[in-house]
Amino acid sequence: MLDLLKNLVDTGGPLVNARHALFEGDPQFITAVELQFESLSVVLCALSDDDTLEVSSGEFESTTDEILVDVRDSDPWSKCLGSGLAWAWELTNQQGYSDGLRLEFENPVEKSNLVVELIVVASAIELFGAVKVN
Repeated sequence: MLDLLKNLVDTGGPLVNARHALFEGDPQFITAVELQFESLSVVLCALSDDDTLEVSSGEFESTTDEILVDVRDSDPWSKCLGSGLAWAWELTNQQGYSDGLRLEFENPVEKSNLVVELIVVASAIELFGAVKVN
């Protein structure tokens, strides 16, 4: 996973699209997130067997239980469009499971950063926005 994240930061370019795979169409049950960057696409998938997060390159292929929806105009992705990744972290919980990802998007034109965290909870991906505390 770390090699793919490094490649994404180094060569992915700006984010151009985002899609969520929803279990049975439920917007509160995200099973996967597809992020399309200028040069590379990645899929972040919740693995239901152990509630870990799998990261792979390419496009998402949905199952019969999942509906793929375009979310580029929704938070947090609408704020990330046009920005590249400055940093990416693999998150590991206290039990040793890799169940999350932290992505820091950097917009050099606006001189701003936006941090999005994706954590697998009960076989679904939950999205969080992190802000710096002064």
